[in-house]
Amino acid sequence: APPPARWLGGPDREAPSEEVEVVSCLARPTPTQKQRIPLSEGITTGLISVDTLSPLGRGQSMLVCGPRGAGKSTLAREVLEQVLTTKLVDRALRFRLDPSAPLVSACLQSSGAFSELAAIPEAAMQAPATLLASFFAAVGAAERVRDSGGHALLVLDTIAPLTGAWNLAHSWAEDALGRPIDPDVLGAQRRACFSALLERAACLKPTSEDKTRGGSLTMLVLAETEAMRAVSTVSASSGALGIKAAAGGKVFAYSLDDFKGRREKEISRLKHLVDRGIPLTDATLAAVGIAAPESQSQSSAAAAAPGQWNRAEEVAAMRELQSLSDGQVILDGAAAAAGDFPALVSGATFSRFGLGGSGKSDAQPDARQHRDVRAPALQAVAAHLRLQLALERDAGFRPGGQSAGQDADGVHSARMAAVRASLLQPPRTPMQTEEMAAVLLSACSGALDALPADEAARCLRGGSGGLLLQHLREAAPKVLQRIAEEKELSVEAARELEVAVRLFVALRKAGAPAAAAAAGV
Repeated sequence: APPPARWLGGPDREAPSEEVEVVSCLARPTPTQKQRIPLSEGITTGLISVDTLSPLGRGQSMLVCGPRGAGKSTLAREVLEQVLTTKLVDRALRFRLDPSAPLVSACLQSSGAFSELAAIPEAAMQAPATLLASFFAAVGAAERVRDSGGHALLVLDTIAPLTGAWNLAHSWAEDALGRPIDPDVLGAQRRACFSALLERAACLKPTSEDKTRGGSLTMLVLAETEAMRAVSTVSASSGALGIKAAAGGKVFAYSLDDFKGRREKEISRLKHLVDRGIPLTDATLAAVGIAAPESQSQSSAAAAAPGQWNRAEEVAAMRELQSLSDGQVILDGAAAAAGDFPALVSGATFSRFGLGGSGKSDAQPDARQHRDVRAPALQAVAAHLRLQLALERDAGFRPGGQSAGQDADGVHSARMAAVRASLLQPPRTPMQTEEMAAVLLSACSGALDALPADEAARCLRGGSGGLLLQHLREAAPKVLQRIAEEKELSVEAARELEVAVRLFVALRKAGAPAAAAAAGV
């Protein structure tokens, strides 16, 4: 039988056969803490939203999740093309199950630094567990680059082969035992399975025994799950979880009596929800990872077929993946359908890399070193941006009003709308870090307040082809250069940028009447 997946672009010439690669990968232990070094370098993705809200560090595992059509594969393609173009890694690899996923450009595919293990169409139609060997062959190839002292980026466009194999093993184990496996034991084993994958992402330190060590493996894992819709449907007015109406417009809710016999921990969580006035519906239970009573469940908690998860199990698995990964990018399917890219959910997107410290330094033993990998100017602009965007969304600031407080809310909301516009960019329009900092600073400072909101948004968005950024490149190239070279964003640089942006605003306002007159003629 033909192999279920084949290499596109070709693996390394010294690569062993797929069987040897898989066996070596499964036999290779994950790096210990002593073999690792603290993450201290960043990988610029060229996406302003990712580099600002969830910076990717070399040796980090990043989870990208959202429903089908949210733009996960396109985002991964953007990262791959950026790191290959800027040569931030020695080798980039991708395991691809979906034949319709966006492809890396032809010139980069033939560069010799990119390899892709793609499932053949016939295998893609079969059960994902049949591709488990090919899945680990891609992981093993990336580990081989890491262990030889190189820097590798691995994109897994799905974890379906791993989860499918896990579900089959779970089903077979219960059949052999003749009884269900204890949920706590099952959860611990599933967590260990996910951990064995994600912990392969690491930055290794050179050792005296092996001078070739010191490589890194950065991992980008894409996870498609409809359950994330339940997690992210939050009402801005009440803070309650969104509820899906059943047929006839009525919502079925459970009572605490329906959960008799459950573990005390689950009962306590359910009581907490009831005390907050949140009804115990199927959507609510799926969002918090608690299975609905089987006797009354409408759909999501019904027994799943062998090798498949029900909705509550899917949410629980996603929670484990999120807790094990070094960061996550959450994509909104509704925003993506409306044409936004990348459709990031700012309040749920974050990176653990760069938070806190990396340990004690020699110069200051009692101080903890900052680990933020973003450029200094970008750090200064984006320090509290994610929190402000999340608060603006949850608090529901609205422009307008007569009181000073309402006016302040309106200004804040308008500027956050400008920030959200600046975070959108079409595919294949990568930005430099100094360009990101300049655009974000322009949106936050209020320099564009004189323009109508829709026009300001149109000038800010567009990535490297944005109208404001084109003006800065032509009229104030030294400002961008200064932002890139400064270790800290100076007041002088901020003032020069403001002058350049206000000139842009004046030109736009002066050009509006001329454009209107020309249209009238």
